[in-house]
Amino acid sequence: MEETTKEKSVKLVKSSLPLIYLVVALLALRWTVVEPYVVPTSSMEPTLKTGDRLYALKCAYDIRFPFTNWILLRTGTVHRGDVILFQAPPDPSVTYVKRAVGIPGDHIKYTDGVLYVNGQAQPRETLDNSPVMYDISGADHKTLYVETLTGLKHYMILDRKVDSNPEDQYMRHRTTDEVVVPSGEVFASGDNRDNSFDSRAWGFVPMENLKGRAMFIWFSSWEWRLRPERVGTLIQ
Repeated sequence: MEETTKEKSVKLVKSSLPLIYLVVALLALRWTVVEPYVVPTSSMEPTLKTGDRLYALKCAYDIRFPFTNWILLRTGTVHRGDVILFQAPPDPSVTYVKRAVGIPGDHIKYTDGVLYVNGQAQPRETLDNSPVMYDISGADHKTLYVETLTGLKHYMILDRKVDSNPEDQYMRHRTTDEVVVPSGEVFASGDNRDNSFDSRAWGFVPMENLKGRAMFIWFSSWEWRLRPERVGTLIQ
């Protein structure tokens, strides 16, 4: 006996259920476990470069109900030095990636570009040459450092043009008043210190704004140039 239109529709829906379940599961995984992100600016150079594609671990600090920002469970705390993704306090519709340099209770200040955490200047070592600088705009005018942030070593750069121009808009970020990071918030800064719009300008990042911790680069390209050497780079 020939199937009715209704029977055909029911059969089609039943046969499609496994695919529907798979799509929903993948979307839930994407929302709660990992998040892809394309680095849009140079504010984290040379750790992250414009055009880097990275994955962030969304459940590093909390687990949220799929497709919402409702926090179901706190899973971890932010540590100094974590490279974090978060909703930008100036515009929550935009995602920023920065380094957490201050956690609740920390006293943070900058003096002539040197980061102080709880009264201690964070050591830094100048690197005269490094392969990570090869495609950074204006690299000839920038100084590369390895900064040790309470035990974690990472790259950081300062712009010598800012040194020689007291009127430069970024000079106001070279030296700041000391602030105390409130409970439930973090202080975030870019590794490209003279070219980063961060907590020095707009204040602290609420924990509720966190979207995850950057893990590794899975692909990288910029202006039609591939960077295969960056693929698989762990972010620290």
